[in-house]
Amino acid sequence: MNITEMHLAVQQGVDKINSFQADTLLSQEIDLELNKAIDKFVNLKYGKNNQYGKGFEESQKRIDDLRNIVVDEELEVLYIEEIVNDVFVYRTATIVGDDMILYHNLPKDYRYLINATAVIEHNKSCTALTPEQQQLLTEVQGVTERVSVKFVQQDDIFSILADPFNTTKKTKPLITFGNKVIDIYTNDIFIIKTLKLTYIKNPAKVSLSLDVDEDDVNCDLAEHTHQEIVDMTISSILEGISDPRYKTHQNELSKNE
Repeated sequence: MNITEMHLAVQQGVDKINSFQADTLLSQEIDLELNKAIDKFVNLKYGKNNQYGKGFEESQKRIDDLRNIVVDEELEVLYIEEIVNDVFVYRTATIVGDDMILYHNLPKDYRYLINATAVIEHNKSCTALTPEQQQLLTEVQGVTERVSVKFVQQDDIFSILADPFNTTKKTKPLITFGNKVIDIYTNDIFIIKTLKLTYIKNPAKVSLSLDVDEDDVNCDLAEHTHQEIVDMTISSILEGISDPRYKTHQNELSKNE
């Protein structure tokens, strides 16, 4: 459905036969309710707070529901410092102009992390790198690999780094999330080149434009989800106007997977 068709479907669902009750709903109010339903839909399909207790990628239906808003982004990293003996921190950042460091925020449309991988580099013999190589001042000219990373809580990072069995390693570097940046931890064997995030982005805010000079904004979720979103919107509106059909409509809505 495009946004015009979604509006018509909502109006038809809310309106009683020949009562024209939906005529009291403004276009902006329908947009607001649709966007609330879209946000709720994404949260339900990602998490396990639903009647089936299944989260994203735990069933084919969940994968297909959110496939249109799964995106990849490769982030550059810079060497920051050595925090303890032979443990180094890299941060999602880039150099702009002459030595001006711009730390990367998480992508503006970021909502939920699905997976993260890093491109690492090390010597063929896996021997210790020189300080110049560790600080990305000279090339390693060794083996480049893409590996999975492991997320660690901020209050656990130092105790885990001190644990020889769980510390950061080239097969599974450790990362922590800050307010605006991601830190990646290495040892003296390998360096980080880039960090790739696979995440669920914020869905588009739908809008039916009343101005001929502005474009409509359609729902960017998969086509098969649009009717379910419309049904959720109708249910929310019926509840808001205390319509006795709300309970019946809610029972029908609960049949959606």
